[in-house]
Amino acid sequence: MRLAYQIWEDHHEEEVIHVLGISKAGATLAKELCDALNSIRDGAKLSGFITLNKANPLASSIYSSCDLSDLEHQSVLCVDDVSNSGKTLFYALSILHGTPVKSIRTAVLVERRHKRFPIHSDYVGLSLNTTIREHIEVECSEEEVQSVWLQ
Repeated sequence: MRLAYQIWEDHHEEEVIHVLGISKAGATLAKELCDALNSIRDGAKLSGFITLNKANPLASSIYSSCDLSDLEHQSVLCVDDVSNSGKTLFYALSILHGTPVKSIRTAVLVERRHKRFPIHSDYVGLSLNTTIREHIEVECSEEEVQSVWLQ
């Protein structure tokens, strides 16, 4: 809910925020965040999902389940579960290049401090300083994030 309030504080003048989740856990989190946003004030729309190979984004196509022309001149929020190096967000956002959106913001449940890509998470649930050998695991059902733990 804290993330939802932060997002609406920054977008209080917007009629609609288009929410895009990054496949699997990010998509589940996007659904939950969209529900939380709409419980505060209607205007969040779960517009679709971005699917990519997180381990090797260039190995296969990156695609969106929504028509990108629907996002033109709109505010977009891209949601993922964990931001580690910034690679997933970097490549996921590349699908929006060439689409004249009003703004793009990012939200993550957990942010680690191992950035190798020039990506900043605008909204962060929890920020952790971890070692390279440690991993964050997010377990989700279709409807909700069930648990998050550090390994």
